[in-house]
Amino acid sequence: MTRARASAAVLWGGLLAGGALLGAGCSRESLPPSTTFVWLAGRPQPRFDPAISPDPLLASLERLLSRGLTDEDSSGAVVPAAAERWEWSADSLALTLHLRHGLRFADGSLCGSADFQRALESGLDSRSDGRKAWLLGAVAGVRDIRPGRAKPRLGFAAPDANTLVIRLGRRDPLLPHKLALPGVSMPWSAAGPEGQGMPAGIGPYRVARAEEGRTLVLARRAGFAGPDSIVLRFQPAAFRVVQFLRGSNADLIWPLPAGLDVTAVPEGYRLVTRAASPARWLLLVMRADLPPTSRLATRHALAHAVNRDRVLEALGSLGRPLGDWPPGAGPFEFPALDEDQVREWMQRAKLGQAFHVVLAYDADGPAARVARVLQGEWSRLGIYAELRPLRGGWLAAEMLGGLSHLALVEAQPWSDDLAGTLALLVMPLRGPATSSFRTGWRTREFDGWLAPAPGLALPGPEVVQARLRDELIALPLTELPWAWLARGGGPPPAFHPRFGPGCPMISRPERADPRR
Repeated sequence: MTRARASAAVLWGGLLAGGALLGAGCSRESLPPSTTFVWLAGRPQPRFDPAISPDPLLASLERLLSRGLTDEDSSGAVVPAAAERWEWSADSLALTLHLRHGLRFADGSLCGSADFQRALESGLDSRSDGRKAWLLGAVAGVRDIRPGRAKPRLGFAAPDANTLVIRLGRRDPLLPHKLALPGVSMPWSAAGPEGQGMPAGIGPYRVARAEEGRTLVLARRAGFAGPDSIVLRFQPAAFRVVQFLRGSNADLIWPLPAGLDVTAVPEGYRLVTRAASPARWLLLVMRADLPPTSRLATRHALAHAVNRDRVLEALGSLGRPLGDWPPGAGPFEFPALDEDQVREWMQRAKLGQAFHVVLAYDADGPAARVARVLQGEWSRLGIYAELRPLRGGWLAAEMLGGLSHLALVEAQPWSDDLAGTLALLVMPLRGPATSSFRTGWRTREFDGWLAPAPGLALPGPEVVQARLRDELIALPLTELPWAWLARGGGPPPAFHPRFGPGCPMISRPERADPRR
C-alpha cells in the first residue's frame, strides 16, 4: 500500500488558497505578531482520496498542505514548485525534472523523487475515476493499464533522490501544466506530525488539530509565508452560518451554503463574485447509458421543458449568462421552451402521457437552488422528477457510477480548449469517466482531441457544438462565477481564476474582536 493510498479514508475540510510561495526564514525576535485567518466553509467536511478527482474545496486544501512538481500562477502560466527546473529531451519524448533540495514532509521525513513517482502512479488504475489516466495518457505505458490486471511498465523513473524522468509514448507539450493540477503529482506521507491520522504533505501548512466534521486548524510551517494559523469551520446550514457571523467574525465565507440569503448576513460583509478561468458551468447531464434518457427523443423532451429564465432567477448573483459553449464555438443555441415540442418528443420516445426520472445533485451547492425549479417545470408537462440530494462520498459515488437518469453538476474543465470540454462529456470506449461525473456517452468522433494520433481529424468548434446540440448529453444551464463573502476591514482573500478565493499569503496582525 502506498503512502498516498494509506490515507484514502481520511475526512478533510474544504478550503481554498492561492499557490504557496517559499518565504525567507526569520529569527524569533523578528517574527510579526501572531496572525489567524478564520475560514467558514458552507459545506460538510469532504473526504480526502488522492485517487479521485478533487472538488474545488479539496483541490485547494491540497494546495495548502502539499505541492506538486509544478504550479499554475494566477495568469495561468506554469511555474516551478517542488521541481525548481525541468527540460525536454531533443525529441520531446522525455521530461526531466530536478527537485528542490531539502524537501521534507510535515512529519519531518525527507521527500524525494521516489515519493513523486508514487504520487504520479497512484490512482492510474482506478475503476471509477479515469481523470488522472487521461491527463497522463501520453506517458509510456499508461494507455495499456487495465483495472484488475498487472500494471504495465510505466514511463516514470527516479534515477536519484532529486531527479525524476517522465518518458512519453507521444509528445505532450502541456504535460508541465497537467502536473500542476491538484491530485496529479502531489506527494503525501502516511500520517501527519500530530498523530491525527492525517496525511502530511510538503506544503506551507500542516494539520495541527482536527475536530471531525466541525473544525480543522492548520499551522504554518517554518520557511513559508502566510498567516500563522488557519481556523477552518464547516457549516452547511445557511441559518447557522448567519448565526455564527452575528456572534463571531470570519475573514472568509466560502463556499456559500445553499439557500443563503445574503441580505440576512450582518453588516460588515460584502458579496464578491469573479469570473472563473477556465469557465465553470452548471450542467444538466442526461445519461446516455440508462433508459429512458438513453433515447435521444427523451433527452429532447426534457430539454424543451426547461425554463432557463426560472433557472437564472433561482441562482441570482450565483449564475451568469452563458458565454461560448464549447469554447470558441460561439453562443450555444438553447432548446426553446415549447410544450408542443415536449409532447412530440415524448410521443417519439413512446413515453406515453407521463414518465419518471431521477435527478441527483449536490445538496449543498448551487444545484440545490435549481433542482426544485426543474422539478416544478417538468411536472406541468407530465415529467415527474424524483429529487436525490446527496453529500460527500454518496454524492461522488452517484456522480460516477450511480443509477440516476439525470445529474446537476458543477463542471470546470482542466483547460479552456475543446479537449478540456470534451474530456468532461465523452467517455472512453472502455474504462471509467475522465471527469468527476459520468455521462454514459461513448463515441470515437472526437478522438483527434481526446486521443491524438497522426492522421486523426480535429473537428472545429462549430462542428463540436452542433454534435453536442444534437445529442443533448449535457445541457449548459448557466455559467458559475466564484462567489464568496469577505469581511470588511479583514485581510482580503487572495484570488486565483482556476481555484477561486483563498487564504492571503501575507501575514497581517490579528484584529481584536471584543465579542470573542
